[in-house]
Amino acid sequence: MKRKSDWSAYVFILPGFCFFCFAIMIPLVMGINIAFTDWNGITDTYTYIGLKNFTDALQDQRIRQPILNTLYFALLGTAGNTMVSLGLALLVNQKLGKIASAAKMIFFIPVCFSAVLTAFLWKFIYRDVFGQLFHIKNLLGNAALVILAIVIMGLWNSCGINMLVYLSGLKNIPGDLYEAARIDGAGAFKSFRYITLPLLMPSFTVCVTISMTSWLKEFATTMCSTGGGPYGSSRTVSLYIYENLYDYSKAGYGQAVSMLFVIFLVVLGNLVSAFFRAREVEA
Repeated sequence: MKRKSDWSAYVFILPGFCFFCFAIMIPLVMGINIAFTDWNGITDTYTYIGLKNFTDALQDQRIRQPILNTLYFALLGTAGNTMVSLGLALLVNQKLGKIASAAKMIFFIPVCFSAVLTAFLWKFIYRDVFGQLFHIKNLLGNAALVILAIVIMGLWNSCGINMLVYLSGLKNIPGDLYEAARIDGAGAFKSFRYITLPLLMPSFTVCVTISMTSWLKEFATTMCSTGGGPYGSSRTVSLYIYENLYDYSKAGYGQAVSMLFVIFLVVLGNLVSAFFRAREVEA
């Protein structure tokens, strides 16, 4: 019976593993090969050129602005997601009965929207609603505010997931700790600082790491809302890779940039995760 149970587990894993290989592993291996060639993405032939694409990527001045934009996206997006998601979780965690359940559902609904639909919806809001109500021009056309505008769109679309993670962490904090702190004279702020935040570190480990890497990879919302404009002010590294792969017919160079970007994401994600894990405490 135990042997059959072991085999049944592999049978259930097999479909997901096959899809993972088809969608992730095979393209990854093919992309690594292409990164060492001069392939233009169209012809059947290409020539191996060694590390030239990688050295060109490290010396390319055009990628500097996409890198700065990407870091700005990650900074605003991660900080905003953490504050908004945690704030919503604290709000929903209040003992409000059916109101809390309704609020949780309302805050989570935007997660069900795709990035494409979110972009089209907020383009309409920025262009028509904000223009009629506040008499301001479309924020997506303002080079100084376009990244902030896209971050707001992304936060509306994604904060519901992290809200549930933080809410789960809040539910696991023993109420006795707050009661003891209240008896000792601690107010709401001190209870939040010395009880809630330390015991939420496992939730921060998950949410901050995922949020940061997601914003560093920002592509779909920006692509559908601005295409990297105006004047490249919202072009991210992911968009830069896409343009080289499909618009400029420089598939080999685009793959080299993507490989360097993947290595950066893996290293940074592990460092951030390790930083928060080292600060986790047990209730």
